[in-house]
Amino acid sequence: MKRAECCISIGRVSRTLFWYIFRDLLKIFFMASGALAGILSFGGLLRPLTQEGLDASQIGQMLTYFTPAMTTYSLPVAALFATTVVYGRLSADNELTACRAGGISNLWISSPAVVLGLVVAIMSSLFLLFIVPVYTYKVEKVVYSNLAKIVANRIERTHQFRLDRITVFAQGAYLPATSLPGEQIVVLQSPTITTFDRPDKSNPRYLVAKEFYVASDATISISQTDADEAVKMTVALRSGSKFAREFGGGTQGGVKETQFGPIMRESPIHEDVKFMNVWQLQRLYANPDESRRIRATVDRFRSQEQMFKYLHGVRDALNSAQRRAVFASGDERYVLELDGAVSALEKNGALLVNSDPTNPARHVHLHREGVGQTLNLEGKEIRMTADANSQSQLMDLNLELYDVMMQTKDGPVPRKMIPYTIKTPMPADVVALGSHKAEYYLSPAAAGTGNQEKLRREHMVLQNDIRSESHSRASFAISCFILVLLGCALGMMFKSGNFLTAFAVSFIPALLSITLIIAGQRTCGSIPADFPKHGNPIQLGLGLIWSGNVINLVIAFVLLGRLQRQ
Repeated sequence: MKRAECCISIGRVSRTLFWYIFRDLLKIFFMASGALAGILSFGGLLRPLTQEGLDASQIGQMLTYFTPAMTTYSLPVAALFATTVVYGRLSADNELTACRAGGISNLWISSPAVVLGLVVAIMSSLFLLFIVPVYTYKVEKVVYSNLAKIVANRIERTHQFRLDRITVFAQGAYLPATSLPGEQIVVLQSPTITTFDRPDKSNPRYLVAKEFYVASDATISISQTDADEAVKMTVALRSGSKFAREFGGGTQGGVKETQFGPIMRESPIHEDVKFMNVWQLQRLYANPDESRRIRATVDRFRSQEQMFKYLHGVRDALNSAQRRAVFASGDERYVLELDGAVSALEKNGALLVNSDPTNPARHVHLHREGVGQTLNLEGKEIRMTADANSQSQLMDLNLELYDVMMQTKDGPVPRKMIPYTIKTPMPADVVALGSHKAEYYLSPAAAGTGNQEKLRREHMVLQNDIRSESHSRASFAISCFILVLLGCALGMMFKSGNFLTAFAVSFIPALLSITLIIAGQRTCGSIPADFPKHGNPIQLGLGLIWSGNVINLVIAFVLLGRLQRQ
């Protein structure tokens, strides 16, 4: 009877002790989590605040949207800190010794920490899988909600900003005091706009300056229907001039007012797996062709195919017996003819015709016929590039004639270089290439073009990003439970309830776990440019993502086992 009463008494003491420890754990956990979330939220504001510029309303919105993410990221550190403090104080005050003397084991004393770890791990999982991606995307939308302010801020800091093959320089920039609702406008002071050409289509980084626009001031109008849609920018120049890199009388002159653009650019908010919840990740992993990045790659392949096909046709026409190619452009018609002394050839995505520089004769002839004024040009060389527009089924031809003799009513006028742009309809066989899907570029029919390897690499990058993001979220959530066990063991061993000591002790395992997760994500995304020659780093990356948890779990079991044997 006495033994039964003793067991009941110990059970009541155990339940009382459990809630006593658990309440302390919750109190310190919430205090630490709130403090860390606040610090991380303000820290997250530093980059957009200093680089992009934010107004008061944007700062308030970002702090609101940062809170769920930063609270989630603070959970494992706060849980580790709480268990280290609470069990360190219990050990320092010899309360653990009293419990063991009363027949309560270290494992039972650790049960409040185990419950806290499970609760925090489940909470972290729910936030990471469903809530954090939504609010992370909202933060990005707030940053890019005022593109005019971003442009003005970059001009003030660096005096330039880039848009693909366009670079805008300016001495200063400011936002006008008034503007229409939904309109974004920035005024540039003493701007210079430089457009670049890509002479080598196989090397997108090789750019050559093509044209320059200079003006006393310019107004940039920015319109965007949605954060995921393309951005349309139009630049109105006043009191300036336009000239080409190759100086020629016909390519330069002053302008009172002119418009540059419109410039279409993809959304500044790029597709990122960190913006997707678990269901979106699963759907995209099963259907990678739905990815914006994959669709953009396929669109680029189609445009390249159409461009090469069209240039092949022009080359064959110029080298045929007729020695001529005709381009329809609205009510006008352009006729390009070659003498028998020269031939057309393709090189690096451009059509070239070169004459003997020692021969004074001009073998390239370009005529324009139609409702407007006729044009007759004779040159020694011509360079033609083409850009395909699948939606309008038009081909944008960019022609540059060198060492030109232009026939005018006042007689022949020499020019060093004359550029011409022609919009002409695509032939039916070129239009048909625009129907190719991603499956075609992965099939044997597209082998040997280089596009197949590029598309496979894009597929692999996307799949690796999704897998690494999924594993990182799972590893981060599980680390909450593992770090709680480790904190419990560390607190019992170091016997100190001091906050600074607890922070110093708990900092290293938390840092180890988070650092290895980030390193694993970076490794998974580091697909070599010559893939599949050097293989896929996904296994190494996933190993790094989980290695921190494995190390901390081993240390926790070793320490808890040693404490249990004491």
